Amino acid sequence: MSDIAVDYELLNDVAQKAGDLKEQVRHARESRQEYSVDEVGTRMAVTAVRKYYATWKSAFKRSEEKLEKLKNLYEGVAKQWADWDFDLANKAAKQSASISSELWNTRNEQWQAWHEAVEKAKKEHPDLDPSLLPKEPEKPGERPHEWTTDDGHGNRTTTTYEFGPDGSPTKVTTSMETRTGLKATDTTNYHADGTYDSTSTDVFGSVTHTTGTSTTTETPESKTTKDEFASRTKSADDKESTTTGTTTSVVDKDTGHRDTTTTYTTVGPDKGGKEKTVKGTSHTSVDPDGHEVTTIIEVNADGSGTKTVVTDGRTEEWTSDDAAGDTGWKLKKSAA
Repeated sequence: MSDIAVDYELLNDVAQKAGDLKEQVRHARESRQEYSVDEVGTRMAVTAVRKYYATWKSAFKRSEEKLEKLKNLYEGVAKQWADWDFDLANKAAKQSASISSELWNTRNEQWQAWHEAVEKAKKEHPDLDPSLLPKEPEKPGERPHEWTTDDGHGNRTTTTYEFGPDGSPTKVTTSMETRTGLKATDTTNYHADGTYDSTSTDVFGSVTHTTGTSTTTETPESKTTKDEFASRTKSADDKESTTTGTTTSVVDKDTGHRDTTTTYTTVGPDKGGKEKTVKGTSHTSVDPDGHEVTTIIEVNADGSGTKTVVTDGRTEEWTSDDAAGDTGWKLKKSAA
């Protein structure tokens, strides 16, 4: 099976250059075309200039149209792949920040517990030899609130946390930007009653508002978080769609293995503007070594659909006329 490897930064760069070239051609087509004899020297030169613009005006226009199509093609493909990559980066950045925050909490609790135990021991045994006390754990320092990844080529993801008095996160913001200007942001506010609301803007300029309720249960072996959500998305051209669903994430406390499953239904316009309903299932598995596999199956009303599998950043795509039955998958030609 073939993997898809797309340099969407290169595609977006080419799209921008095509757009710049189109503007140069347009400027040439619309620039001044009438010159006097005093300006160009002879009547023959004036006639030659007029003839040049008359001959090439249509060619310039056709070049503009072709460059515009080229720009839109490359920009569209670049944004589609960037949007997928940004979604994964957003989730990974939040998970990384969450792990770092929980690690700080653990170290801080250990440090505080050590001091409480020492103070208790001193009160109970005033003549206690200090050398008999256990070694003080390292003080964790200030609580971290910002995490940034930068690949050194101008592509950056930043996640910031705000915390309440009890140390629980109250606001998480993630922003992603590439060197060619592709951007996406996501801000989530968490409330004491377990509800949350978020606003995100994707690489296309679509804005999504989401509300939900998150509950967590724990056993000695695992930690389970269930999230029920509803969102409304408004695209840059004012088209609206809605998505409702449920996410369940289970973490094995002993191994760190995490399984996350999301089921959702999206209702909104297709590319032609006709309303369609898509039912989807997303499953992500992360093992203790950090290897991550995400499988997404989306099924249309007629039973057809697509499957996308991302393994440690490598993407494969299939289509099927029986996606509802999870059979008949064929590798997309674009993936070959």
